[in-house]
Amino acid sequence: PFIGWSSHIVGGEIYYDCLGGGDYRVTVKIYRDCNSTGAQFDSPLPLGVFRNSDNSLFNTYNMNFPGSNVLPVEFNNPCVNPPNNICIEEAIYQGVINLPNSPEGYKLVYERCCRGPGIVNLNDSENEGLTLTANIPGTNSGIACNSSPRFNSTPPLLLCNNEELIYNHAATDPDGDQIVYELCTPFHGGSQFAPAPNPPNNPPYNNVVWEAGFNATQPFGASGPINLDPNTGLLTASPDLLGKFVVGVCANEYRNGNLISTTKRDFIFTVFNCE
Repeated sequence: PFIGWSSHIVGGEIYYDCLGGGDYRVTVKIYRDCNSTGAQFDSPLPLGVFRNSDNSLFNTYNMNFPGSNVLPVEFNNPCVNPPNNICIEEAIYQGVINLPNSPEGYKLVYERCCRGPGIVNLNDSENEGLTLTANIPGTNSGIACNSSPRFNSTPPLLLCNNEELIYNHAATDPDGDQIVYELCTPFHGGSQFAPAPNPPNNPPYNNVVWEAGFNATQPFGASGPINLDPNTGLLTASPDLLGKFVVGVCANEYRNGNLISTTKRDFIFTVFNCE
């Protein structure tokens, strides 16, 4: 009875803008596989807000489904015919919520299962979901109205196994805060038995389980080097194995040397044979 809910999540991210007066415009981007037999986008999407003081649920907000768009497969190698079964669609949910002042702040959360079978670098990808989070600092931080970083562009859908990938994974922060980038392990979320938790589960969250030989800084394996410039977000990689691979990128937001929040994006890259 739960098979129809699974095997469609490709990735996502969450960020927010402070509008003043306790109002925040929250954006949740979700990517799914158009060719999957799994469920469609959530309608509505349940956004959980948790208190940082004790990880308890403050409220759940329903975000209306805005419709979706199929992303273009941008592939410019004239010597190779790319596979014709790549189809990723994006939905961008937005809503305004009001949060009272809090000394410790809040955490915004969305959970969904599952990522689907055949992901090379995950131990049990068919049962691995994702959890998207964003931290809103409280009054104890001395920050009254913060907006979080957001990534500037969508990662490429297709990679060649014999070509170097050079991709600008930079994010923008509306407040001009310093952003430090790092490769990181995505969060797990949901399950085959509860694929769309409403409300989402309380923090803290478990990480996905990497397959042996893979980790956050080696998502393509030891023979597929990858580097992320911590200051610019420039990503370079040379994957040589074929298949689907999850990669996590964190944009850490600092103000006056203090970490304010982390925006974690994870995405499935497909590497195919370009020999």
